Amino acid sequence: MKKTISVNLSGNAFLLDEDAYQVLDSYLKQLNRHFANEEGKQEIIADIEARIAEHLKAGIKVDNQVINIEEINRIIGIMGKPGDIDNENPTDQSNANYHSYRKMYRDIDNKILGGVCSGMGHYWRVEPVLFRIIFVLTLLWGGLGLLIYLILWIVVPSALTAAQKLEMRGEPVTAENIGKSFDKKN
Repeated sequence: MKKTISVNLSGNAFLLDEDAYQVLDSYLKQLNRHFANEEGKQEIIADIEARIAEHLKAGIKVDNQVINIEEINRIIGIMGKPGDIDNENPTDQSNANYHSYRKMYRDIDNKILGGVCSGMGHYWRVEPVLFRIIFVLTLLWGGLGLLIYLILWIVVPSALTAAQKLEMRGEPVTAENIGKSFDKKN
């Protein structure tokens, strides 16, 4: 018989067995120590916890499912261990197992109006200038470009968090990459 512990990660409640809780708690403490001297430490840890919560939600198949140590170890393998962050070429296969995919977001850091063209550029790996030219040409040719741009501006979410910005660029959302994204800001 194992104890279960209720845990709140990024505003989501999860039930973990005692072993899984110990491993996750230790992992989060290691991350806190690793990013202790970073300026955006709170944001980095919050983004990492949010990403862990996303993985946990994806793994839950029934209500009140208890998360076991194997699931926590799988998520830690994806996110990367704090010791791997310091190494240039980690021996862990966390990035090798990552399936790179991009999500469509508006890039508010590289925007002219709403960041739609910039986000589309990241999604299709094309210079945003190409999309800007297309929208201007379609604006001059009947105004359809303005309507499409406005719809995309409303429908496509902004990339606000470090994890969303990494997904927008198709990079793995790992503890290392989230930490690096905060280094680039400063």
